[in-house]
Amino acid sequence: MSIFPGAKGDDILAWRGIAEVVGEMRRTNADRIAGLFSEEEIDLLNGLKGRLEAELAFEEQFSARFTQALAAVEGARFEDDFTPLMSRFDMLVAEYYRKRGSVIALHSLFAACRDGLVRAGLQRVEEWLETEGEGRPPAPYCCLGGGSVGRMEQTFCIDSAYLLIHNDDSPASAGYFEKFTYRAAAFLARIGLLNSIGATATLRAFRHVGRTEWRREITEELARAGRENLSELVRRADLRLIQGDASLADEMINLVWSMLESRREESQGSSFPLPAIREFGKETAEMPGGLDFFNRLRVEKHGGHRGEFDLEQYALLPLVTNVRMLAVSDGLHETATIDRIKGLQGRGVLSVELTERLLRAYHDFTRLKLNLQLSQGCEQERCRFVSPPELAPDEERQLRSGLEAVAGLEKLAYVRFTEQG
Repeated sequence: MSIFPGAKGDDILAWRGIAEVVGEMRRTNADRIAGLFSEEEIDLLNGLKGRLEAELAFEEQFSARFTQALAAVEGARFEDDFTPLMSRFDMLVAEYYRKRGSVIALHSLFAACRDGLVRAGLQRVEEWLETEGEGRPPAPYCCLGGGSVGRMEQTFCIDSAYLLIHNDDSPASAGYFEKFTYRAAAFLARIGLLNSIGATATLRAFRHVGRTEWRREITEELARAGRENLSELVRRADLRLIQGDASLADEMINLVWSMLESRREESQGSSFPLPAIREFGKETAEMPGGLDFFNRLRVEKHGGHRGEFDLEQYALLPLVTNVRMLAVSDGLHETATIDRIKGLQGRGVLSVELTERLLRAYHDFTRLKLNLQLSQGCEQERCRFVSPPELAPDEERQLRSGLEAVAGLEKLAYVRFTEQG
């Protein structure tokens, strides 16, 4: 089921906006309808029908405008064609979010438009290099998204992490893809898809590596013991194909998973995962939570954010990282946090009750983050701190409830990784 009327199959979203409106109407009006006489009931139902028609009209209009913007991406040929599209999409998504308040719908919209921009941008770079005499790509390549891009959890603030991997069987591959990466990274930075400042930082946000080098990096460098190596290896479980050769992407991502799932024989017959990953899982579960010993919000004690709560450090990060570690532990190859939570529940790792609380916590944490971004902008320090006295009573209650759910998740994760040892 899609979010836009008339959309079919695997289109951008589900009809989440309308479903949420209908659910709210049912909840808020069920008791009223039960106590009404027939004429009053008809009047109320006519009013609800009018509201539903208005909501459907909004969805249809938004669908048309978003589809037009996506079509503009496909038709863009020059940098000047691409430059206004980022702000156009941001305004559209902001409008939809303000109307619906759906975090998952926002993530899906951003994945659709930004993935489309990356794909179109890489295709244009191929065409430009061919026009300049460099020819077509001499070997298959794939562009993978990591971090929030790979998890399909992008927000208004760009948090880019792209990786281009190419087959290096051909002698011409290295030279071509070095030029290709430089041009692609510069182009994506100019249109607003990379948030790095300076050429070196931009190339870190859009990195390229040959297939042989990638294999060596995964099987030798990141396989070594050490917290940083293990942390990086686990983060690469977020990688997702954006553009390019699907078989090459599958091979490269499967290599990551083969290392995460390897060496069972070295674990003296114990269950997956390998001992170093289990220890890292326990460390992750011991991250400081958002509530202190006295069940108060953990606020900053010093500095410019004294008295404020770090939403990223104490709410979202513990939730996302612990869910990722449990997914890795269970061999669950989903990348999105929401999908991982549901997958873990389906495998019996999480109870139904904790699953519902974690899904609500993710939504509430991210909504606070999005509201900060809309009001404060995208400066990193400004869009992650909330002032508890400025929270509405419902917001503070939801934040506390979410933090309690994350504390329950951390306890479960710690016990699970301890028992595996």
